Amino acid sequence: MNTTPSSAHTGLVLPQDSYNQELVNNVHPPQWRNPTPSGRYNLVIIGAGTAGLVTAAIASALGAKVALIEKHLMGGDCLNVGCVPSKGVIRAA
Repeated sequence: MNTTPSSAHTGLVLPQDSYNQELVNNVHPPQWRNPTPSGRYNLVIIGAGTAGLVTAAIASALGAKVALIEKHLMGGDCLNVGCVPSKGVIRAA
């Protein structure tokens, strides 16, 4: 398991301007370290999109030991490039 700070920040979101860099810093902090797996989990969630994040939060609140696996940005397409940003643009128009 990788326990060094993530170096995958470059090129996560294009174009690499100040706005997208702020987005990346919010959803993929530069000092993030992947946690070391510990024993067995009650629930393993693959994908940290809207449904994955909500499921992880609820299961954790109910006392479950939860592992959340995401290979790209927390929040998935809906939060980062889909539903949420488009609704903001529509509202601002």
